[in-house]
Amino acid sequence: MTKQLANLSAGAALGGGLVIICLWPELANISVIVAQVLALGICFFTRSWADLRRPAAALPLIAAALLLFAFGITATSPLHIASILVFAPLFLIGPLITVFSRTSFRIGPGMIGTLAAIGAALAMLVAVYDAFVLHSPRAGGIVANPIHFADVVVALGFLSLVGLFGEKRSKWVAVAGALFALIAVVLSGTRGAIVTIIPVAGIILVLAALWGGLGRRSWLVVGVLVLIAVGGVVGTIQSGWSPVTRVIATATSMLETGKTEDSSDNARMLMYQAAYNAFLQSPFYGHGMIGFTKIAADTMPPELNTPVYDHLHNDVADFAVTGGIIGVIAYFCILLSPIAEAWTARGPHRRSAQLGAITLSSAYFLMGLTNATFGILMLTVTFAVAAAAIAHLSRLPARDLSVEGGVVKTPDTSQRLADAPIA
Repeated sequence: MTKQLANLSAGAALGGGLVIICLWPELANISVIVAQVLALGICFFTRSWADLRRPAAALPLIAAALLLFAFGITATSPLHIASILVFAPLFLIGPLITVFSRTSFRIGPGMIGTLAAIGAALAMLVAVYDAFVLHSPRAGGIVANPIHFADVVVALGFLSLVGLFGEKRSKWVAVAGALFALIAVVLSGTRGAIVTIIPVAGIILVLAALWGGLGRRSWLVVGVLVLIAVGGVVGTIQSGWSPVTRVIATATSMLETGKTEDSSDNARMLMYQAAYNAFLQSPFYGHGMIGFTKIAADTMPPELNTPVYDHLHNDVADFAVTGGIIGVIAYFCILLSPIAEAWTARGPHRRSAQLGAITLSSAYFLMGLTNATFGILMLTVTFAVAAAAIAHLSRLPARDLSVEGGVVKTPDTSQRLADAPIA
């Protein structure tokens, strides 16, 4: 029974967090949360808590303790404490890691990369339909905020590339997933996501080359994709297409005059200044989650009309205002947890785990410079599932790969289960 429940939990988490998240976000969010609750129940009844000590699970839990401490200082009602639940999927990564190790099917780089690529493909179909059938100026709006849609697609596209260290077929699927994600992001017109792709893609190519994740044919495909991407950027610049030209215009204006004429950029600048002012008012434990954007806006002169949204369009600013220095520490505990996990990996999939961890954390950091990521439910559940998958890839062979007939099978070796190392 436990095996079947583990299969159900793992399937719901992977399917929701990696496959349908950009097609039907509400269902995907529910699927992942239910999967995590089920995984928690499995851990409770089997008394399996060892995975809570793994960095991918432990660091978010440390972040939870820090945030609860900071919020407790400023709380004036139970709601101020309960607001931490917006990060709940991050605190249930440990149970997911556990059920991933108990499934009757193998969860390796090929499967993770393929599922993420399917999710990117579905996102591309949504974007194409939204842009060319509904004629929306920013694709993705039919399922979610276009910015959040694009940010999740970036995460899926990069996560698909862990398949570069899987079987030969998964390498092609990985490259295809990245291409699907690129198309969807471009159609969404989200500048932050577009800017994120460039440095993270560069990191991926360097690491894949150093670690041998790309064969000769894969390099040929990557070269063609790079030429297509460069040609697409040049073409959009010449045609004056808004997202790309706005990125260039903003960067040029800021370098030359220190100002920008773009209204959304100006709004962000006001929010960032407001966040800094609010942080200085309570630098150690912040102001709490309830109404923090209004608190920040009130620090600015009224004539500037500082906008008040649900967040400050910057992850560091959000955590700094809500939790002060304690909140910023909590943010980096969450952000760096996949990297801390992957760098302890000793199993056969350590390179794919490390590639996935670096790209996941760097993508969320860069996307979080111009928009909120943690606390936005679809982005939060995707990070949670991806972090759990990376932790699973970091396991030693005896816990990571299938066991049949008392033999542990790895890509290159097999050994008796009795002789296998225990993670």
